[in-house]
Order: sequence, then structure tokens, then C-alpha cells
Amino acid sequence: MKSDKDVYHRIRKFVSKVVHSSPVLANYGLDYSFNTQFKCLATMQEYTLKTIRELFRTYKGKNVNSILQKDIDIFLIESIAFFEAYLNAFYSFIQIIGRLTPYFYDREKLKRSVPYRYFHWQIDYFLDNPDVDHEYSDYLKNNMTWYDELIFNRDAVSHNVSAFLGFGKKEIIFIDMPKRRIDFFESGKPTKKLEQYILENWTSLFEFLDFYVEHFSNRQIFVETEEEWKLIQEKIRKTQD
Repeated sequence: MKSDKDVYHRIRKFVSKVVHSSPVLANYGLDYSFNTQFKCLATMQEYTLKTIRELFRTYKGKNVNSILQKDIDIFLIESIAFFEAYLNAFYSFIQIIGRLTPYFYDREKLKRSVPYRYFHWQIDYFLDNPDVDHEYSDYLKNNMTWYDELIFNRDAVSHNVSAFLGFGKKEIIFIDMPKRRIDFFESGKPTKKLEQYILENWTSLFEFLDFYVEHFSNRQIFVETEEEWKLIQEKIRKTQD
């Protein structure tokens, strides 16, 4: 079984290869963005885990009736802030991977081009058009539930509600928002163990990255170089006007 380190180094080289074949991706500095965003994700994962463990130790180390509220507040607010940053870093990192995907398909042979923006749009595209790439479509259909849930939680935390954290018997828990529902709180508050959730996401991410590199590493890269250079020049002109 490949280690996370092996998978990371392999996809890092893979991303660099694709980026430097495309004037647009190279101009955007997507290889730098990949490396930076992954480090942001790893950092926020580490900070979130460290802080929620400290939060729980603080809670368990005191008599509940005499907890110094300021101690709980500090770790609670840090945990919420880091968790939200973790979800956003995860989301941003996956978008970078998705930015590469359209380059493995010949647009002239497709009835509808693979979307360039938003990874979840790409998932919908491949599920709706399995003939474009049966193997990739099957993988997305059968192995990406974790990503759907992460997106729902990220949207809920960033746009609708705070990251409500609580104390379980042995761990910090959070209110899981597996679907976009405005009546969510009327139907109860399902929770998940936050540490377990974060660690499972990490494992799922590397399983996806491993598959992604295996699937696309020997594929042809389709780059319309002249068109991309024209796009870059047009954007430069607009910034100078």
C-alpha cells in the first residue's frame, strides 16, 4: 500500500507536468497553488486536531460546575476557526485538482465539454455523461460520498451556520450537515466525532489522489496553445485599460 508521502510526491510531479504543458495553467501558477494549498490544508488539519484535543482536555480536567469559562472559550473559538479554515482549504485544494481534468479530453470529440470550474460540477458532468470516461465516472459515483458531505458541511459552516461543537463522552463532536436543508434544526441535530471525521477525510483524499494519478498519468494532454495565449493576452489588455 502506498504511503501518503509517496502519493503526494507522485501527484506533485504529475501536476507540474500538466501545468507546464499549458500556457494558461502555467500563467496562473497552478503548480505553486497546488503546493501551497496542500500545505494550508495539512496545517489546518494539524491545528484543528491539536486544538480540539486541548479543548476536550480542558473540559475533562475540571469540575463541570467550576469550569473557567475563559479557558473553554479560547479553545472553543480556536477550534471553530480552525475547523472552518480546514473545510475551506480542503475545498480549495480539490478545485485545483479539478482544474487539470478537462485537459485529458479532446473537446472536439465531446458533445459537451468537461467543466473547468468547480469540482462538484465535474462530478455531475461525469455522472451524467458516463460514456466520456466509464472508469472515472464509476469511481466518482462509488467513492465520493465523503466529498459531497464535506461540501455540504463547508457550505453550512461558511454561509449559513456556525460550526457548532460539543462535548461527547470521549471526544469533541460537531453538528453534521449532510444535506442542504433550511429546516435542518427542526429535524434534530445529528452529530459526528470531529477527530474521526477529519482523519477519515484525509484517508479518502489520498485514496482519490492515488486513483487520479493512476488513471490520468498516461493520458494524452490536450492543449490549444494558440487559443490559450490569446486568452492570456486578452486578460492582460483588460488589466491595462
